[in-house]
Amino acid sequence: MQLYYSSLQAIEQQTMQLDDEPCRHCRQSHHLISHGFIRKKRSGAEPEAVGKRVYCSNRNRHTGCGRTVQLYIDSTIRYLRHAGECVVAFALSLIKGLTIQYAYHAATGTDADTPRNAYRWLHRLSAQLSVWRSLAHKPPLQDAGANAAAHAGPRQLLTSTFAALLQHFGQPLCAHYQRHTQRPFL
Repeated sequence: MQLYYSSLQAIEQQTMQLDDEPCRHCRQSHHLISHGFIRKKRSGAEPEAVGKRVYCSNRNRHTGCGRTVQLYIDSTIRYLRHAGECVVAFALSLIKGLTIQYAYHAATGTDADTPRNAYRWLHRLSAQLSVWRSLAHKPPLQDAGANAAAHAGPRQLLTSTFAALLQHFGQPLCAHYQRHTQRPFL
């Protein structure tokens, strides 16, 4: 079963057709039931629906495993309050040479005194580099010519990896990546 969809309507349509769909965990079919919306709180707004849960029922003559699967809109990153385009904007700002605090502020619009979440995002981005590079079959590092001073070390690796990802998936990067690979961006 697909985990990332282009819109909430596409998720709704999928959850209306769960009869023959097998469970991801136990592989049994005819036990999946739509189980409600997943909502995220955005800053300064009411919680909005970003996905739906699907339950493999083990009640009322169903012999499913009782586990749930969460289906998301492709622009949503699970466990993050901000959308995927904010994380991509943060990474692209870092690549341009902004400091971590300014890149986080530019991406999220928040005035944080300490950019703790920015360092968490940076750590998660660094952890994903090997996964992204394996998708793009190890894109070459950029030439160490004029950009060597501005993009030293990890930034050079981030720059070349994001350049390859943008070339392969295009914008919006997070949404296209998650929909195409059916894996979380972070």
